[in-house]
Amino acid sequence: MRAMTIDWAAANGTVGRRPEGGVTGVMVVAVVALVLCLLLAAVPQMAFADTVIEVTPTTEDAANEVQKQLNGAKKSATAKEPYIIKVAPGSYTLSKSLRLYSNTTLDLTDVTLTVQKDKTCNAVRIGEAVDTQAGYYYENIHLIGGTLDNNGRANTCVKLAHAKNVTMTGVTVRNARNGHLVEVGGVANMTVSGCTFRDQVQVGTYTMIPEAFQIDVLNTKHFPGHLPEALPVKNLTIEDCAFTNVPRGIGAHTAVLNQYVRNVTIRNNTFTNLKSAAIQTMNFYHTLIEGNTIKNAPAGVVVYMGHARGMYFASTLAKQGGVPTTVSSKYQAPAKKQDIIIRNNTITASGYDWYTGNSPRGIFLCGWTFSRKLTSGSVEWDPIPAGNYYVSGVTVKGNTIKTTGHGIMLDDARNSTISGNKITFTGNRAGALRYGIWLLSKATNNTIASNTIAKFSGHGVFVSDGSSAASIKSNTITSPKKYGISIQGATATTIKSNVITSPGSHGINVLAKGYAKTIASNRIRNVKQPAIYVDTTKTSTITIKANKFSGTKAAKVVKLKTGKVKVSGSTLVKEPVKKTTTKK
Repeated sequence: MRAMTIDWAAANGTVGRRPEGGVTGVMVVAVVALVLCLLLAAVPQMAFADTVIEVTPTTEDAANEVQKQLNGAKKSATAKEPYIIKVAPGSYTLSKSLRLYSNTTLDLTDVTLTVQKDKTCNAVRIGEAVDTQAGYYYENIHLIGGTLDNNGRANTCVKLAHAKNVTMTGVTVRNARNGHLVEVGGVANMTVSGCTFRDQVQVGTYTMIPEAFQIDVLNTKHFPGHLPEALPVKNLTIEDCAFTNVPRGIGAHTAVLNQYVRNVTIRNNTFTNLKSAAIQTMNFYHTLIEGNTIKNAPAGVVVYMGHARGMYFASTLAKQGGVPTTVSSKYQAPAKKQDIIIRNNTITASGYDWYTGNSPRGIFLCGWTFSRKLTSGSVEWDPIPAGNYYVSGVTVKGNTIKTTGHGIMLDDARNSTISGNKITFTGNRAGALRYGIWLLSKATNNTIASNTIAKFSGHGVFVSDGSSAASIKSNTITSPKKYGISIQGATATTIKSNVITSPGSHGINVLAKGYAKTIASNRIRNVKQPAIYVDTTKTSTITIKANKFSGTKAAKVVKLKTGKVKVSGSTLVKEPVKKTTTKK
C-alpha cells in the first residue's frame, strides 16, 4: 500500500465559509493542525509505506512471473518507498536466477523454490546476470522466509555481491553438491538471522568448496557475472542460525593480501555434523565469535592470518575489473591487536579434518611464516611475499571444550589471552599425545589463566618451539597422563598459583633449552615423581618458591638435572650426571 495523502481542509468543510458559533478561521486551522499532529504521531508509518505486490505463480516454474515483479521494483522502488514482492505459499521450480535490486524485499514465507536440476544458475543473486556496478552499489535488500533447494547442484545457491544493508531472515538453504549454499563478496552491513543451512555434500577429490556460508573475494572465477574488485566484506552479523550436515559452517578460505574482513559477529548459532571447522576466519579483524554450540566437528573455531594458498593481490582483482585500488601487494605486518574475541562457545570436537588432515582441536589460532616469496600453486591465487603473517591480540575466554584431540592451540600467535576455559579430553588416553593448551611455532607473549583442564593424554599446558607465555597462572589441571605444565625449548615468565592434581609424571617441568623465570605458589597434589623437574641448558636462574607438594616422598622435591635454580620452601635434589666411558 502506498502512503496516503489527505486534504484535511476539504474533509472538515472549512474551505470558503466561516464556521458557526463564532469560531474563527484561525481557531479552525489550529484545531485541524492539532488533529493532524496527533494523527501523524499515532501512525508515523503513514509517512512512508512499502508497496506490497503479491505474486501467485500460474506455472510450476515461478522464475518469470516473480522476476517480472522484481524488475518492476527495480524501476520504481526507492529508499523511502521500498517494494515487497510476496510469493504465494506453495512449491515451485526455478529455471533461472531470481535477481534482486535495491530497496526490495523478497518474501518467501511458506514457499519452496527448487532450482531445476539441469540449470547452472543461482537460485537468488543480486544485480544483473552480467553486472558492471562497482562498490557497495545495491542497497536495502531483504530476503525473508522460505526454502531454497539447490537440488544437488554444484552452483552456489545464494550469491550476494556489491551491496549494502542486506538481510536474510528465517530462510532455509539446502541441498548443494560441491558448491556453497551462500556466498558473499563485497557486501557491507549484512545481517543473517534465524536461517537454516543444511545438507551440503562434497564428493570426489579435495575441492576447496567446503563452507556453507562462504565469505569470499570478488574475482572473476569466484563471482562470474559480477565486477571484480578489491572490495571487502564488512559489518556482517550471523546469529541464531543452524548449520547441519555441511563440510564447514561459516568462513573463508580466500583473502586479499593486506585487506581485511572487519566487524564480524557470529553468535548463538548451532553447528552439527561437520567434516571441517564450524567457523574459520582468514584475514579477519574486529571479530566476535560468541555463544555458539558446535557438535561433532573436527574443529570448533579456526583463525588464520594469511595462508599458503587462497591469497590474492588487490592489484590482481583491480586489473580484472578495471577498478583502481590503493591496497599494497607488498608484505605489511599484521596489526598487534586484531581484536578477535572467541568466548562462551560450547564445542565438541572429534574426527580428522576432511580437508587438512589435522587431528581434532577445539580452537586453533594459526599464523603463517614464509622465508621467501611463495610460488603460485595455482591460477587460483597469487604468490604472496615472504613475511610473518601472525595472529595477534585474540581473547579466548569462557569456552567449554570437549575434544578427542587438542583443546586450544596457538601456532605463531601472539599477544593473546586464554582464560576461563573448561577443556576436557574425551579420547583414547593410550593413543597419541594430546594437549589441553598448546603454544607452538613461536607463539609469543601469551597469557594462560584460570582455565580448567582435565584428563589429557599428554600435558595439560605445553609451551614449545620457541614460544613464550607471559604468565601461566591460576589454572586447574587434573590427571594429565604426562606433565601438568611443560616448558620445552620455550619460555614462561611466571608459572604461578596453579593447582595440578594426579599428573602421570612431573607436575611442572622445564626441559630442552627451556626457561621459566619464576615458579611460585603452585599446589601439586598426588604426584609420584618429583613435583618440579628442571633439565635445561639455559644459564639464567629459575626462582622456585612457596610451592606446596603432596604425594610420595619423591614428590616433595625439586629435581635438577642441568640448569640453574634458586629454591625456597622446597627440597632440592640434584640428579647426578652420569659419567660415560669409552671402551678400548
